[in-house]
Amino acid sequence: MGAPSLDPGLVHRICGLAVDGDVVYDGLDDSVWVHMPTAARAGLALNSLNAYGIGGHDLEDGRLHVAGWDSRLLHWRLGGLLAGVDDLRSEWVGTAELVYYHYDRRIAADVEPDLAEVLADVEGVIRSCVPIPHQAPRTKDVGVMLELVAAAGEAYEQLIEEHVEYAEQVLTAYIDRQRAGAA
Repeated sequence: MGAPSLDPGLVHRICGLAVDGDVVYDGLDDSVWVHMPTAARAGLALNSLNAYGIGGHDLEDGRLHVAGWDSRLLHWRLGGLLAGVDDLRSEWVGTAELVYYHYDRRIAADVEPDLAEVLADVEGVIRSCVPIPHQAPRTKDVGVMLELVAAAGEAYEQLIEEHVEYAEQVLTAYIDRQRAGAA
């Protein structure tokens, strides 16, 4: 089974709005070229691509040569997702603490807490955490690695949704306790 080709649209989305011009697919070697406005931005975009499991290199003139899926980078990404799944399975108390913090800091600032904003802040913190990758299954078959990453990503997203639902329950109970204590 050959490695799936890169979608230039995916590369463009990962590189972000900093892309200066087109993202061009090179059928000769099944790679993608991206022109970035600066070499520094190219380096940042390459870091984002690597974190996604895509290898390549940046050139001094701000161009990126995106080589394709890299099984080693995908293995690292899979390990990170699995670590996130493990953490979220057991860190319910941490989610409750985030709820209390984000609600209380609004109260302390004398700002009426908007529940949706509190929950959005909690979700933002959860999504911004980067766990140390766990050991993950290893294979050089990029197609299999992409399937494993997709499955781990779905489990991770499902757990984030469960934590946000839990955060909403905790927030409602916390507000009820605050009101009962004030009465």
